[in-house]
Amino acid sequence: MSSSQIYSQPSLTGSGTHESAQLAIAIDALKANPNPVRLEDFALSNALPTLLDPNSNLFHRFKSHERVQHDTKTDLWTYKPDFNLHSPADLVKLLKERYHHPGAGSTKSTSAGMRLAELRESYPAAKEAIEELSKHEPREDREVLVLRGQKDNAIKQVFWNPLRGSEAKGVDEEFKTIWHELKVPDLVDLPKELEKEGLSTTDMLDAPIPASALAKKKKGKKGPGQRRFKLQNTHLEGVDLSTDFIKKP
Repeated sequence: MSSSQIYSQPSLTGSGTHESAQLAIAIDALKANPNPVRLEDFALSNALPTLLDPNSNLFHRFKSHERVQHDTKTDLWTYKPDFNLHSPADLVKLLKERYHHPGAGSTKSTSAGMRLAELRESYPAAKEAIEELSKHEPREDREVLVLRGQKDNAIKQVFWNPLRGSEAKGVDEEFKTIWHELKVPDLVDLPKELEKEGLSTTDMLDAPIPASALAKKKKGKKGPGQRRFKLQNTHLEGVDLSTDFIKKP
């Protein structure tokens, strides 16, 4: 944001005059500015003159805010994002760390991947960088995997690619050629060809199951009505509780 631009804010009435509202405006304006700025230029361009008073509460709250970084050497101010990303290499490094430590950091993303929106907050050029990384040739050397939406084909999730090089290569071309040259036998000759190889058709599965096999199955698995219980109270054997212990009128 150039110094000539004015960051819009509520009029100085009601909530606009509130210190917390002014702080929120300042943080949002700093976040929208991709480059480090001088405090004087920043305060004037965003109509926040109170920031120029080092004794004001607004200045102290702004300076101590977790999202504000102040370089004392250059006296420049910047917004502190969730992740320190400045290049495609930083992006790949972060995705690799997320892959090896799923669930670390923000809870907005999946266990091993990250949302594009989350990455763009820390690295505005994330979309362009990911597009380039996802088109890298040869394919087996691509460092990232991209999950896109079905309707708009837009990037939704980004993952680090752990399989590259020879591990990611497709089926060998020679194998494909040999595979496509193989001829499937006609339906009439298929049973004979299978028999030569010691195989059989699936017709065997349609044959009725022998009674002996059914008997074994029933023997091995008993239904609820076939369960046997061991009589523990042997002293009650032969006693019918439903008749012998009914109180007579």
